[in-house]
Amino acid sequence: MSFAATARDGILGTLRAPDLRREALNYGKLMSGTLGRMGLQALYFFVLANALSLAELGLFASAAAVGLMLASFSGLGFGGLAFRAAAGRPRLLGRYLGAYFAGLCLTLPLGLALALPVWLALFQAAMPLTAFAAILLVEMGIWRSLEVLAQAQTGLGRYGASSLILTLGASIRAAGAVLLAMTGGGLDAWVAIYFVTNLLALAVVWYFLRPAARLRLRLRLLRARLRDGLMFAVSYFALNAQGQVDKVIVLSLADARLAGIYAIASRLVEFTALPLRSFYTLYTRRLIGEGRRIRNAVRRIFAMEAAILGISTLGFLVLVAILWRWPGLLGANIASAVPLLALMLAVPAFRNLLEFHGELYFVGGRMTARAIVAVGLVVLGSGALALLLWSTQDITRVGLWLNAIYAGLY
Repeated sequence: MSFAATARDGILGTLRAPDLRREALNYGKLMSGTLGRMGLQALYFFVLANALSLAELGLFASAAAVGLMLASFSGLGFGGLAFRAAAGRPRLLGRYLGAYFAGLCLTLPLGLALALPVWLALFQAAMPLTAFAAILLVEMGIWRSLEVLAQAQTGLGRYGASSLILTLGASIRAAGAVLLAMTGGGLDAWVAIYFVTNLLALAVVWYFLRPAARLRLRLRLLRARLRDGLMFAVSYFALNAQGQVDKVIVLSLADARLAGIYAIASRLVEFTALPLRSFYTLYTRRLIGEGRRIRNAVRRIFAMEAAILGISTLGFLVLVAILWRWPGLLGANIASAVPLLALMLAVPAFRNLLEFHGELYFVGGRMTARAIVAVGLVVLGSGALALLLWSTQDITRVGLWLNAIYAGLY
């Protein structure tokens, strides 16, 4: 069977039937919301990547990565439980949101304390502690709270409000990056703008778009569901760390400039996954609906893998070809990452395949296995990247070996 036939069989095997049109419309609805945010995220990234120097971008991306990993534990995991409450028992949403914000008061200072040794080891000479703390507060508290409010609206079935929350946040972030480019400030100026714009986004969302639920703190609920919240936080941390810890490793073992180039390359690779994630949502929901009656499951999964491999590689090749032909199209800093991108042709496909298999664990309800696999991938991937950077920091060898690392993880 040809590649095209295999991919077609896997996709249509999931969507074929009288509801094909409905599934296509659902995908269109998901993509319509995603495309707007993609455009804003792209604007934010491209403007910021050229407003800061490569070294400043590497420092900011690494500090934000630390904050994003710590944000997994924000609110003791009750943000995820609030989504489940909104979907199943909406009258309890106010209590779960109350537990989240109470947990946030504990996890914010604890997270800052845990991050202090990281600042001393990696950032002390290049970034003030106040700037590092401001970035962490945005990721752990401000942006994470905005995400929790969006997820609560989704659980309540208010998809328009949820999409508007995330779009509004992305818009204000992009406006901040444009302001930085217009004023010509450096990293210190950007950290101040970043903090203020994210705080503004949360304030607007809280005033106009928060769920209509009165916050209530019930210590009995907090104690009864604490274990579930922490297990969710551990699983979320493991999945989150897969895409963030590598930036910190590059900064610690190389220099800030290479960290900036790597951050640009990683972000461009991540863009190839955005259109696929909407399809993952439909695919996994259909598998959940079929349950044990899944027909030709192995064949369909292989076909989906073939489709993901082809779409990821083709999309990335087009992006690299455009940037290779017109290297200055997106600015000088992004142009500096093109040589690395051109050597990472297999990385997007394998990263997207790993994410797809994480979704399959979710379909099967194997959350513990999902967390264990995610932690294992983080440990193996981090170790392999560290060994690579210890042996060489030549960009050509790094790019080529990244393909082998992700192939090995897959």
